[in-house]
Amino acid sequence: MKKILYAFCGLFALSFASSCGVDNYALPEETFKGAFIDKETGEPFQTAVGGTGIRIRMMEYSWSDDPTPYDFYAKADGTFQNTKVFKGTYGVTPEGPFVPLEEEIFDIKGVVEKTYEVEPLLRIEWIGEPVVDNDNGTVTVKVRITRGTDNPDWQHPLAEAWLFVSENSHVADNNYSPNYSTHLSAEELEFGKEITIVSGCPKGMGETPIAFPSFSRKYAIRVGVRTNVQITGQNKYNYTTSKIITTDPNY
Repeated sequence: MKKILYAFCGLFALSFASSCGVDNYALPEETFKGAFIDKETGEPFQTAVGGTGIRIRMMEYSWSDDPTPYDFYAKADGTFQNTKVFKGTYGVTPEGPFVPLEEEIFDIKGVVEKTYEVEPLLRIEWIGEPVVDNDNGTVTVKVRITRGTDNPDWQHPLAEAWLFVSENSHVADNNYSPNYSTHLSAEELEFGKEITIVSGCPKGMGETPIAFPSFSRKYAIRVGVRTNVQITGQNKYNYTTSKIITTDPNY
C-alpha cells in the first residue's frame, strides 16, 4: 500500500512540476522603435493616435507561416516605440494615410530602430499664426492643401476637412470638441489655395460660430484633411502640426 501511495505522490509531483514549467517562458523584452517622416520634406509625419492613425502590423514568422497579427500605433508626431516584443522574426507592415509600404521581414533582438520615409496622401501647411478674436470668442486659421505624392493611384479627390479644437493636447479626429471645431465639405476645399477657417462651426462655415466659454482657457488646434479613400477600413486624415491658443474673452 505504501509503494502505491509513493508512486501516486511521485506522479503528482511530476505532473505539478511539468505544469509549472509552462510559466518559465521568457517575457517579451525586445524593443522596436522609430519614426515616420515625410519623404520629401524630412519633417515628422503628423497623425492621430490610435485606430485612425498609423497602424504598425507585426506578424511573427518564427513559429508559423500564418501567425495572428499583432498591432500597435504610432504617436501623434509619427514616432513609435514598443518595448514588449518577443525575440523573433517578424513581418512588419505600416499602414496609414500615405502611399502603402510593402511588408518588410527582419529579426527583432535587443533594440531595433527603423525610420520610415513615406509619401503622405496630402500635405496641410499653416499659413501664418492662428488669430484669436476675443470679442466674439473664436479663432481663425489659414491653411493650404497640396498633394503629397506624384503616384496617380493615390491622388484621390478631397472628401472633407476639419479644424479640430480640443482641451486635450492630443487633438485629432478622435479627440476634439464638437462645439468649437469646424467642418468643411469637399466643395469648400481646393488644392493649392489659401483656405480660411473660423472655429465653432461643426455643421459648416455658413452657421453662426459657437463662442468659446467666457473665461480664459488654453486649447489645442489642428487641421485635418482626408481623401475619399479609406485605409484599413478607417477614415484617416493627414494633419498639420498642433498649436496651442489661449482665449481671453471680452464678451
